Amino acid sequence: MRRTIQAAEGASVYMLAVCVGSVISLFLSLAFSRVSADFDGMSVFSWVAYALMQAAFIATVLLFGRLRKWDFKQVVRFKKPVNMWQLALTPLIAIAAVLAFLPLANLWSAFLGVIGFSGAGAAMPHFSNAGVYMLSLLIMAVLPAVGEEMLMRGGVFSGLSTKNVWFGTLISALLFSLMHANPLQTVHQFGLGVVLALTVALTGSIFAASLVHFFNNFISITVTAYMPEVDALYVRLGAFNWLTGTASTIFGLFMLIVLFYALYRLGERGRSSKIVGRIDYDEFSIYSVDERRKNNVFADFFKFFASLFTKAGLRRVTSELTRRNDIQLVNSKAYLESMGQNIPAGKLLLGVWIAIGLMTVYWLYSFILGLI
Repeated sequence: MRRTIQAAEGASVYMLAVCVGSVISLFLSLAFSRVSADFDGMSVFSWVAYALMQAAFIATVLLFGRLRKWDFKQVVRFKKPVNMWQLALTPLIAIAAVLAFLPLANLWSAFLGVIGFSGAGAAMPHFSNAGVYMLSLLIMAVLPAVGEEMLMRGGVFSGLSTKNVWFGTLISALLFSLMHANPLQTVHQFGLGVVLALTVALTGSIFAASLVHFFNNFISITVTAYMPEVDALYVRLGAFNWLTGTASTIFGLFMLIVLFYALYRLGERGRSSKIVGRIDYDEFSIYSVDERRKNNVFADFFKFFASLFTKAGLRRVTSELTRRNDIQLVNSKAYLESMGQNIPAGKLLLGVWIAIGLMTVYWLYSFILGLI
């Protein structure tokens, strides 16, 4: 069984899943072409398409992986559970992501409005009763947290990160945002994709990322259903309210760094530090051991935070993300040279560039439709 997949293989499973989903949507649109019925204000087609799209993603990853002889526990990150303390951080990570990226998404939406874009956002029901709300959570929060995570972080990110963890993070986030083909959601989906990929890299598992994804959708659905005054307040503040938007983004990004550091430390409990004589050290700090008191977590965090602004600190972060991600850099230049292979980077990643190109055309199609 294969424990590592190529970057191009991650792009292949992505394109296959998108094609399967598109074919299903086409058949559904034909089947429902004469059906105008809706359920609680949302077309029956939309309800069915939401569910079947996620089923298509799951089936594609499972079938593709079986044919390619994947070790699913390793490749799709089923290999280990996440401890309860890490899981407890997932709703906070989702909230911090909303605070960080929602102002940017609203600013982008305002720009689209200025240039005449009139495309719709995600379809939502009227939430006339609790039953509809629970059904919405199942179809629009639970299923995407399983289907999209298996595809994007389990398959795509696993392949892309074998070149470089940052390459995998950014390109998988780009493909994630383009896949939705909704210009209004592009900025938030990209930011969320980065957060989800880093969550997988830090935990070595898709379980925590699936929970973050669920809570992100849960927040959106719950606010729409039961707290419309939140949206109304944001509208009153104005899309170009640079003060509140900037403050929200800065605070959200800082909270994400804090939470990711906590995610890392909680995953390292009991095994991250090494003691040599009276010196205790880990990836981000070196300090004397004082047997009379515990280490100061806050001081360690600020040492880590300061290191993010140095080249050496960023190299240590990259090294830790690679280690925790538990992947082999088989698409990296150093690895290929060590194996005596001299493959041009463009050829090695050709499938990735093709996937980006095709999905960009797909996104542009939706963008142009919203302009005309």
